[in-house]
Amino acid sequence: MRTLQIRAFGKPTVAPELVEAETPEPQTGQVLVAMEAAPVNPSDLLLIRGWYGHRPALPAALGTEGIGRVTSVGPGVDAARIGERVMLVPTLRHSTWQDHVAVDAQDALTVDPVADPIQLAMLGVNPLTADVLLRHFVDLAPGAWVGQTGGSSAVGRCVIALARHAGLRTISVVRRPEVAAELLAAGADAVVVDGSDLADQIKDALGGERLALVLDPIAGEAVMELAARLVHGGTVVSYGGMSGGLVAIAPADLIFRDLKVRGFWQKHWLDATPREEVAASYARLAGLVVDGVLHSPVAATYPLERFPDALAHATRKDRVGKVLFTW
Repeated sequence: MRTLQIRAFGKPTVAPELVEAETPEPQTGQVLVAMEAAPVNPSDLLLIRGWYGHRPALPAALGTEGIGRVTSVGPGVDAARIGERVMLVPTLRHSTWQDHVAVDAQDALTVDPVADPIQLAMLGVNPLTADVLLRHFVDLAPGAWVGQTGGSSAVGRCVIALARHAGLRTISVVRRPEVAAELLAAGADAVVVDGSDLADQIKDALGGERLALVLDPIAGEAVMELAARLVHGGTVVSYGGMSGGLVAIAPADLIFRDLKVRGFWQKHWLDATPREEVAASYARLAGLVVDGVLHSPVAATYPLERFPDALAHATRKDRVGKVLFTW
């Protein structure tokens, strides 16, 4: 089989190479999955560079999440699972940019066999991240305001969709004015454009109300302006640093309004959460994909052998939507 791997950390457009490898045999408690689709996530690009929280031993196969069909099972697994379409829980213990993956049966979750496989392939990382961010840090009452930087990111779009579905309101900071109308059409309650007047835009959009939660994948000054509109004792959750800047919070807000800053990494949540709860969360989110509540834009799909084109596309700053490998 073919597998995309790195022998040394480096640029995502240079370091990976496609190599031939033996198709794995499923061991006790495992299933073998023939891949159908696997996204390229920002975390994958950080891992290739060696900048991610998980730094695998080299050479390392690549890819975090995806979807496929069970083609064989190991000892202790019901043979009736052969033929199931499954999504792979992104545990970082297996890699998905390859033709076949042997994975623990509990990490191959059965999904709708006729739903859009491309949308289901993107279920593992971004929708779950958005869901946990909205559910596990603050008890949000119906109608509560959630502020976020990176509103046009994949997680940001999921936050907008899930918040609207739950009766929450969102205000999203974006860097490009042209995406504001798109996010409003997708269900955002307010969209503001980062700039010198950002504080005034946020204040005007909220109309005197306060944010209950701030979600931040970007870092930088925009976080400070959203945090200034949090309720007393409010929470900022940092789950990325795409700007390369710092999470900026005014000392007066931390001291006098008792704001809290938390971090979130999906791997920690997956490691600490009972597998039954993980499976139930994914089943609920998969149902929202089937119902059309969750729908992520796709920039392009590529066969595995065109990995240089796929990774170059995934690193473009003007890209809108996810890049995926498909089989």
